[in-house]
Amino acid sequence: MRHVETIIVGGGPAGSSCAAELVRARSDVVVLDKARFPRLKLCAGWITQKVMDDLALTPETYPHGIEKLTIKTHLRGVPFAFNGLPTVGENYSIRRTEFDNWLLKRSGAEIIEHQVKVIEHDEAGGRYVIDGEYSCVNIVGAGGTMCPVRKTLFPAERMKSRQIATLEKEFEYPQRGGTCHLYFLLRGLEGYAWYVPKANGYVNIGIGGKSRWFRNTGEKIHDHWRAFIGDLVAGGMLDEDTAEGLKEGGHPYFLYTHDGEVKNANAYIIGDAAGLATVDLGEGLGPAIESGILAAKDILGQASYEKTAMTKYSFGGVMQALARRTIGRYHTRGRA
Repeated sequence: MRHVETIIVGGGPAGSSCAAELVRARSDVVVLDKARFPRLKLCAGWITQKVMDDLALTPETYPHGIEKLTIKTHLRGVPFAFNGLPTVGENYSIRRTEFDNWLLKRSGAEIIEHQVKVIEHDEAGGRYVIDGEYSCVNIVGAGGTMCPVRKTLFPAERMKSRQIATLEKEFEYPQRGGTCHLYFLLRGLEGYAWYVPKANGYVNIGIGGKSRWFRNTGEKIHDHWRAFIGDLVAGGMLDEDTAEGLKEGGHPYFLYTHDGEVKNANAYIIGDAAGLATVDLGEGLGPAIESGILAAKDILGQASYEKTAMTKYSFGGVMQALARRTIGRYHTRGRA
């Protein structure tokens, strides 16, 4: 059996950010992931200025395509008179298949292709044992919403009420427009839809909403997807032949609440495994990277990893204050 000081289960942005911090401190760390990178990852690929700062990244130093976003916001199908979102700093789009692979390689950590199935906690020995093949002092769960570390080592939470369901598609579409469009409360959907242009002629189109809303109303997310695609065709943003051939995919994730632990003994959960997407916009990449870095600093004895330390809102300024008043309390008190 191989022993490592820290094993990170999952090599996405949360896991790779955690690994990079540990490698820089010359700490013994291995990343286990069931997939081989680069791999497909459905995601709007929106990264904020804070993400860029946390990663010490600039558009010039990123080796793949990155697009600075000009954003047009629509409410109930009606465009706002102003452009942009009230977030702090610039916004960019990347392709996750490139971004995740680059981040993981940049971490400098050893990466092993391995699907984690059984995790045991040897309390007497102070170790976690994975599939009888690996053992470690610290284990970090970065395996997304179905992370085996969370499912095995953390108490079950009532997470369905804050679950977000999504459908999206990323594809090459050279004739795409250069503006990012965000649609809030489209046809009453408790969520939003997006049209995000990416570098090198790619675009990501998607729709997401609260699973609870779909259950309570009887609405079907696939119906909203088809209606949204129809809107894009009618608006000249997508041609009929391309729209006809789109095969969407989706995945669930969870919005932030104060409920639930992110550290249990020497076990940690980060990113989507901890349900850290922002309350207002469901941003997942920023909190994933932030949590990975902070968990690593906790392991190194440099900081304390606590859920309350995570960024909860993507909006800044007046819009954040409004979000706190309208939806913030509902989520952060754990009743979402």
